[in-house]
Amino acid sequence: MATEQIGQRIRRERAVWRLGLLISLFLHLIALLLSNQAAEHIGSLGAAGPRSGSPVAAPAGGGMRAILLAPPVEIRVPPRPELMEIEPVQIETPPELALNEIELRDPGEGREEGPESGAGLPGGEGGGDAGAAEEGLSRLIPPTPRGIIMAPLDRPSSVRGRDVTVWVFIDATGAVDSVRLEPPTPDGSYNDDLTREARGWVFEPARRGGRPVATWWSYTWKL
Repeated sequence: MATEQIGQRIRRERAVWRLGLLISLFLHLIALLLSNQAAEHIGSLGAAGPRSGSPVAAPAGGGMRAILLAPPVEIRVPPRPELMEIEPVQIETPPELALNEIELRDPGEGREEGPESGAGLPGGEGGGDAGAAEEGLSRLIPPTPRGIIMAPLDRPSSVRGRDVTVWVFIDATGAVDSVRLEPPTPDGSYNDDLTREARGWVFEPARRGGRPVATWWSYTWKL
C-alpha cells in the first residue's frame, strides 16, 4: 500500500515538471517574437549616455564641447656659474740667519751695579758650578729605592698613632750601612723589627756631579 502511494506521488511530480517546462518554452517564444525589431543605427558621432533633452544629459543638446587647455609652462634651468680660477700667491720666506749674522747692539755702560751673586752658566770658565748647591751641577741628587719602602705591619697597640722617622745611611753602592730612629717607639721589639727591615732596603745611590756618593736619607711614617 505504501509503495503504491509513493509511485503515485512521483508520477504527479513528473507531470508538474513537464507542464512547467512547456509553459516556460511558450513564454520565451512569445518574448522572442515581440523583440524581433530593426536595431537603431548609431552614427560615428554618437556617444554613450542619456538622450538629448534628458535632465541628466549634457548641455547644448548632447553635442561635443571644446575645452581650452593652457600650454605647459616651460621651466628654465639657469646655467651653472663659472668658477673663477685663483692663482696661488707665492710667499717668500725669509732666509735663515746664522748666529754670527744677526746684528746685536753693542753693550753699553750701565749706571747701576749688578748683583753680587747669581746662577752661572754650564760650560763657563769661572770656578762656580752653574748655580747653588740645590740648583747647580754640584747639587745632591737623592737616592731612590729599588723596592717598596714600608714599616712592619704587625704594629702593637702601644705604637699605633705615633710618628716615627727612620734615618738610613746609604753608601755609594746603594746599601744601607746604618739605621737610626727619631724618636724610638715605646715598644723595643717593634724598634728592632723596624731597624732590621730598614737594613734590608736597597737604593740607587745618591749622586753629586755625576758620581755616586754616600748620604743620610730619612722616611717618616704615622704608625
